Amino acid sequence: MSNSAHTLRFWGVRGSIPTASIEQIHVGGNTSCVEVTAADGSHIVFDGGTGIRELGNNIARMHEDYYEIFIFLSHTHWDHIIGLPFFAPLHQPHARIHFFGPRRSSESLENAILGLFQPPYFPLNSRDIKAQTTFTEFETGEHEFGNGFKIKYAPHPHPNGAISYRLEANGRVIVYITDIEHTKDQLVPSVIELAQGADVLIHDSQFHKEDLPAHRSWGHSSWEECTKIAQIADVKQLFLFHFDPSYSDHDVADMEIRARRVFPNTTAARQGLTIEIPLP
Repeated sequence: MSNSAHTLRFWGVRGSIPTASIEQIHVGGNTSCVEVTAADGSHIVFDGGTGIRELGNNIARMHEDYYEIFIFLSHTHWDHIIGLPFFAPLHQPHARIHFFGPRRSSESLENAILGLFQPPYFPLNSRDIKAQTTFTEFETGEHEFGNGFKIKYAPHPHPNGAISYRLEANGRVIVYITDIEHTKDQLVPSVIELAQGADVLIHDSQFHKEDLPAHRSWGHSSWEECTKIAQIADVKQLFLFHFDPSYSDHDVADMEIRARRVFPNTTAARQGLTIEIPLP
């Protein structure tokens, strides 16, 4: 499989906890999961929230022979990994799944993920996983994978820590930064560096700027900080992401309108939104 564009799809855009309110249908209630299907057909995934369940069903239907998936986790808080036990490719013996995530001082990435598969939390055991799995822990630097792709990464402020990612593939750049808290007076320098010149920036926008002061130390950002980074880093397209579970479709639409006044090429991500990123 090969074409002249990468495909970006949002399978979950909600933060903290999945929701099912009728007032949130347009934006969607699944938690963080973003898929990049590279032009060569490679499956690249950011985070494993509840959105990864339907993504996994979609991928599993596509393959009868050996294939690979590359999953980059920003961190291992519940809303970013809770969908993994329901990820269908894990139960296919012809799948090879590569997990990447932050280095942890208290527990390995492998144990954190496999620990989801055990009673009393889940009826299956990690021994029931049929796919081949690998686990790689990151701190700061870059890593090459797949068909000549490069991922650059750096830690950023969030309770228990989290990682920002910059994907470079076939001359295009997609940056994924979620669950990050900038200081009141300064944007995180490593984030600006990773976002520099990106074709797409996906950035945590959990709160309206008016709500952010009451949630300091929660580890999240506002649309205002997103637009500042987009401007400074000269990105082409900004997607607001990881919306507070209490925010309705109207709240998110208002956020998008206000953000566009500052950075016109802004879109509030929504579940199911798919865009093509043409190759140079």
